[in-house]
Amino acid sequence: MKIAMVFDGLQVGGIERVGVDYVSLLENIGHDVEVVNLNPKHREFETEFRNKINVKHYYFPRKLCGEQYAQLIKQNFMGRVLYPIISILLNCYIWIAKVLFRLKNRQRYDIVIAFSGHFNDLTFVAHNFLKSKKKMAWLHGALYGYLLISDGYYNLYKKIGNLVCLVDDAQDEALIYNHNTTLRINKLYNPTFIADKEINIKNVEKLKRKYGNFLLMVARFEYPHKDHYTVCKALEILRREFSDEVQLLLIGSGPEEAAVREYVKEKHLEKYIHFLGTKFNVQDYYTAARLLVHASVAGEGLPTVQLEAMAYGLPQVVTDSKVGPREILGNNEYGLLSKVKDPYDMAKQIHKMLNDNALYQHYVKKSMERIKDFQPDAIQRDLEKILLEVMER
Repeated sequence: MKIAMVFDGLQVGGIERVGVDYVSLLENIGHDVEVVNLNPKHREFETEFRNKINVKHYYFPRKLCGEQYAQLIKQNFMGRVLYPIISILLNCYIWIAKVLFRLKNRQRYDIVIAFSGHFNDLTFVAHNFLKSKKKMAWLHGALYGYLLISDGYYNLYKKIGNLVCLVDDAQDEALIYNHNTTLRINKLYNPTFIADKEINIKNVEKLKRKYGNFLLMVARFEYPHKDHYTVCKALEILRREFSDEVQLLLIGSGPEEAAVREYVKEKHLEKYIHFLGTKFNVQDYYTAARLLVHASVAGEGLPTVQLEAMAYGLPQVVTDSKVGPREILGNNEYGLLSKVKDPYDMAKQIHKMLNDNALYQHYVKKSMERIKDFQPDAIQRDLEKILLEVMER
């Protein structure tokens, strides 16, 4: 099959990393894959595709998507008046833009996938900018989470019809309360290929010498989706109240980074918390680290970093934010969960993990056991089954 995967930018991030993995799976199955980038300014991750992939660039920003403004309905009377006006105007623009676009782009596809799951890639696919027999959309979390954010998502999902979710938590309730049983939804875990990446042993030893038994957080600085503040505060508690001589390495970048740096400075933690920016050899850090820590307030999909850490047998302490962490770790079966926005509870769980070697080794073993459910071969079989079912409908 000829398949197009549509992204809202290809910057460094979890969704983009998962997208690269799915492109590899689709190619392994034997499909002809093209990638469409709707935000050409963000193309840093295009170098991560394992084979030479045809990447097409079209500028289609979220501000031009009428359904993005559906949230206005929830604000006030004026919002309820403005939304239909904005929606009609932008839908007229989209119709004209689509006609002009299709005059220049006559390529046909079997399936077009809105992979980022944002308003622009969903709109681009839902309104048939690319000619295709079938359409699909990826949800990087649970259906109900998107519906809580905006009815605009639901309106676009109905146009697309075929959805893939990471978790099915509260899915039946979401469909019943929206009086819809026509959406065709499949649950599929994300694969991870990071174990295939080569480890630089010299770099691993260098990291261990420099930082000792360090904690590692790999996440974009974007509160409340990623909560670096709770992790930094937990580090302070570990050192002050539990006397754990441990340091914290933060890998990533993003709009909240300056604020987190200022917070660390105010707490006088600069000697123990290190901002390393974006790293493309993150496998070396997973190998060298003592523990993965991760926190979120607004909720998670299926955090890629948790899977990557498991691939290296790295135990983890993660906040129990909706919905992904518990999906991966179970009820503390494969790692320890801590309360959301509770740095003391996180520090307590980290202290327990660091100072109980039997417990630590237990979670090393359990991590290697759990990661088998996310191996590419297993996901590839399920993916091909889903694609065939979509084409037959």
